[in-house]
Amino acid sequence: MFGSRLKEERVKNQLSQEELASKLDVKKNTVWNWENEKSYPNALQIMDFLDFGFDVQYILTGMHSKSIDTIIADEYAYIPMFDVEVSAGNGAHAYGVLAPSTRLAFRNDWLHSRGLCHKDLNCVLARGDSMEPTIGNHDTLLVDTSKSNPRDGYIYVIRSGDTLWVKRIQKQIDGSLLLISDNSAYPPMPLKLENHPDVEVIGQVVNVSRDLI
Repeated sequence: MFGSRLKEERVKNQLSQEELASKLDVKKNTVWNWENEKSYPNALQIMDFLDFGFDVQYILTGMHSKSIDTIIADEYAYIPMFDVEVSAGNGAHAYGVLAPSTRLAFRNDWLHSRGLCHKDLNCVLARGDSMEPTIGNHDTLLVDTSKSNPRDGYIYVIRSGDTLWVKRIQKQIDGSLLLISDNSAYPPMPLKLENHPDVEVIGQVVNVSRDLI
């Protein structure tokens, strides 16, 4: 009920009926009447409750309003950013980094509109120019690790031992992979899986972001 919720907020904010009445410039009996639902505050008085830290939405509807931190947490997913570089050239080394160095915020509605789930995503940096103009040096790559079964023409992060590449993949008839660079100055790299049993497709690159400064 309105009155009991008003009292709950008053007590939570450590105000007596007399103190609240003084702040609102009304009689103490007025606050007592509100809490016992003998009368009700007007709209301006209700808005004044905000100045005292009262949850006005809860008083009026019984539903707690969300804090700004909760709203931000609901709207954004924080994707782990790993301090490793994947090569858009001849191979970069991963040094066994297990924990993210930071996290990048992506809007949940943006992720959902693209069929992405935050738990499957991570970010890494590209190094080199072999994937230009699609991917440039030090671009940030968003990688979907749930998409590790390569499809022709898509860009993936691939690991062989401690070496990481970011390349387009084309499957060959013999089961090998052709790692293709978007920069025509770099020839395709054949990768025979029987010769590289440790090859792992980490995931598909689903977004590229870059600084313009």
